[in-house]
Amino acid sequence: MIVATIGDLETLDPAWAYDTASGTAIFNIYETLIFYEGEYVDRFVPMLATSWEISEDGLVYTFTIRKGVKFHEGGDLTPEDVVYSLQRALIQDRAGGPIWMMLDPIFGVHSIEELAEKLGSDEAVYEALQRAIRAEGDKVIITLDHPYGPFIQILAGTWASIVDKEWVIAQGGWDGSANWRKWHDPAAEASELFNKANGTGPFKLEAWVPGEYISFVRNENYWRTPAKLARAVIKVVPEWGTRLAMFQAGDADIIAVPRQYVAQMDELVAQGKARMMGPFPSSTCQSGFFNFYVTEGSPFMPLLGGEPKPDLLADIHLRRAINYAFDIDTYIKEAWLGEAWQLPGVIPQGRLGYDPTQPVYNYDLEKAEAELRQAWGGELWKKGFRLTITYNQGNLARKFAAEMLERALESFNQKRQAEGLRGMFVIEVQDLPWPTYLKYMDAKQLAMFFIGWLEDYAHPDNWVKPYMHSTGAYAMNQRFDTVKNVEFTPVYATWLPSKTYDNLQALFDELIEMASRETDFAKAELLYKELNRLAHEWAINVAHIQLLARHYEQVWVRGWYYNPAYPGEYFYVLWKG
Repeated sequence: MIVATIGDLETLDPAWAYDTASGTAIFNIYETLIFYEGEYVDRFVPMLATSWEISEDGLVYTFTIRKGVKFHEGGDLTPEDVVYSLQRALIQDRAGGPIWMMLDPIFGVHSIEELAEKLGSDEAVYEALQRAIRAEGDKVIITLDHPYGPFIQILAGTWASIVDKEWVIAQGGWDGSANWRKWHDPAAEASELFNKANGTGPFKLEAWVPGEYISFVRNENYWRTPAKLARAVIKVVPEWGTRLAMFQAGDADIIAVPRQYVAQMDELVAQGKARMMGPFPSSTCQSGFFNFYVTEGSPFMPLLGGEPKPDLLADIHLRRAINYAFDIDTYIKEAWLGEAWQLPGVIPQGRLGYDPTQPVYNYDLEKAEAELRQAWGGELWKKGFRLTITYNQGNLARKFAAEMLERALESFNQKRQAEGLRGMFVIEVQDLPWPTYLKYMDAKQLAMFFIGWLEDYAHPDNWVKPYMHSTGAYAMNQRFDTVKNVEFTPVYATWLPSKTYDNLQALFDELIEMASRETDFAKAELLYKELNRLAHEWAINVAHIQLLARHYEQVWVRGWYYNPAYPGEYFYVLWKG
């Protein structure tokens, strides 16, 4: 089976990888304690664990480890391998990596450095690891710091893959001692598992030539029935024309098709020369983000009446106006060929807390004008303002969205001039190279920016946290704490008391942490609905859409199905007929 894709992987180390290309290779080579049941993102089947139990208080997870499983290099799977794998991931915790997902529920911290500071020494961290993850007979027991609803989903991710302890140590990996600093936060190439692999999965690594291809061969000693495919290859082919030619010549079985090229593939589908599956609701969203307080010295500092106004977007009327001024139906039709859904709040369809009856912002210039007239007590309408909207270089869909807002908001200048008002509404659209874009975003210097989110684990926590929590990937750059004295009256979670919070961020944080720790499913659902409602009411984003996905393959490909939690092709279920 040959797959032609766009980008190369970064690493073969499960604890380091946080990109889909690396994840695709890893989840074909390695395995986790549990795995997704077919197309479901919220149902799980035993994998390297034969069964598991969760204590009534939600703190203790006990896994019975499967016997008779061998690693590709011949070693036997043991409970000690499982303990080592998870502990190794936690101590590695590379900057910008995925391990925060396990550190939060297990230790109540967001980095291993934070835990070391909290406990006072590296030795204390090691001792805490031994208490939190341990083996007893044929079982592995994980004890959490607090109940955490999505923990089982997190354990299905590639970052929780199980490695062979003795083999990794022989490659120069962590020796399992209290002296873990040497193996903490390595560069990709510095990891001992950067370009080698030894898992228990259905395929073994054959070769990885960076920038060209990675190939796999069937694991003939697999503990399940061996795969039907003898070999699989993922080729890196950035140019669309080359990928298309490969497909037409039969030299690629599955290819990556950017949305702007689907018409060419659909022609082949109509001729019976290709198969299209979808569109499916994906686990990817695109959004515009508001920074409530732009850091001083930013080249993108907003202006109100010609004067710097770092908190320009902290005014809810301006944020609502921008939402009403955005023609989201045209955006979805033109930029995404109609294959996207507008969302109320931040939680996508298919996740707990999504409520299709919740309101959305529709394109309405009259409402936009009414909100603009109220912004900053009427000063914004009188004096005018300047706002820079940024996006990453080369992303045409985000450019389209930014330019749509530019035209809509600047269209009010004609009416303002007719009223004899000076000053203008000026929207500047600027693209930035990706590394520069991320640098400015992390420094909280972007005023308004477009970016996307790909789900890490299939749970609403992985949406409310990045979009709303103070430690979230995007929320941490939005400064929700700028809005003070926030009154909260619950609508869904009616058992909660009405309360005044010091700031908007404090409200979001408390509800998010409450929801993630709630063991009562019905209550958790209402808390997530509450958060989704608040995201909409406070207009924390604009143009928040869930993308639909298409899959194109040769007509002889068999067995493929869509699971949005998969990073890429799962070769074990595929064959050619």
